[in-house]
Amino acid sequence: MKKIIPTTIAIIKDNLRSPITIFFILFFPLVLAIIFSLISIVPQQHIVVYVNGKNDSEIASYLNQSKLFIGIVGGNPQLVKLNQQVMFYNSTSKKVYYNQLEANYVPVLETYLLSIHQKDLLSSYELITRNTPEAYEISGVIGVISLSNGILGITGVGSGYYRDKLIERLASSPLKDYEWVISLMLYEVLITIMSTIVVLIFGIIIGFLPIISLSFIGILALSTLMFSGLGAIIFGLSPKDKIAISNTVATVIVFPLMFISNAFFYVDEFPQFFRAFVSYQPVSLVNDMVRDILIYDKLPSPTIFFIIILLTAVFIGIGSRLLKLRE
Repeated sequence: MKKIIPTTIAIIKDNLRSPITIFFILFFPLVLAIIFSLISIVPQQHIVVYVNGKNDSEIASYLNQSKLFIGIVGGNPQLVKLNQQVMFYNSTSKKVYYNQLEANYVPVLETYLLSIHQKDLLSSYELITRNTPEAYEISGVIGVISLSNGILGITGVGSGYYRDKLIERLASSPLKDYEWVISLMLYEVLITIMSTIVVLIFGIIIGFLPIISLSFIGILALSTLMFSGLGAIIFGLSPKDKIAISNTVATVIVFPLMFISNAFFYVDEFPQFFRAFVSYQPVSLVNDMVRDILIYDKLPSPTIFFIIILLTAVFIGIGSRLLKLRE
């Protein structure tokens, strides 16, 4: 047990010398955060509604108060045929002209038009959540960090040590198998924390103020250990004479889990038949816990927490048996 800390430190020193490792620890998550945060703050598209007929000026002015429609007095139905994101409303006949691309906006427009003379539909407003687009994307990147560092970190370090014959030297040392496994996973937890710090700093710069707590650090460590266990399984099952296969398999697993999750997109944006998988796959569950703590300042769902604990125990249990220094 006393060799775990020195071994972890040695792994850290050895890997942080590599520019490629530094890129994946610091710049890869930062690039993800920048790209998807920029996407999240792209101005919302507006639908131009030409209004002609009775009270057209009043109606156009009312539509301009929304964040979705731009009301313009005048026009004719022909404009709908010639342009996208354009609708025409004849306020005398109360008829809306639209093309199929804007079909989903018709019920929304109808609601606005029905409420035009009802100024007191809402008595007051109260903001009850800090969940902004930036907060959603930044917290999603954190879940992805634990995924990529956990799986790709284990297979990357392990295959590199096999390639450089360092595994043989470690196997001939007094280091025990479990000490090797724990040291490697502690390294992954540390680099995940480093990556997360970089992403959170960027989040603060763009206006997201996360709620940092010991619970958050614990969830971060737990999720990284879970994915590290999965990485250990992949590495352990890979033939040692073709150990690079482990990196290929890890990549094939990581990227679908990364993008087919709630990390960057809301579950409702996926096809209906796919939403159950998106909601309950491990990355999404981790993101749910991270968002509960970072954004809503509440403890994660006990059910989700139990599932993650169970998966972590299973993955580490199997992975530690497969990730051996000695055959």
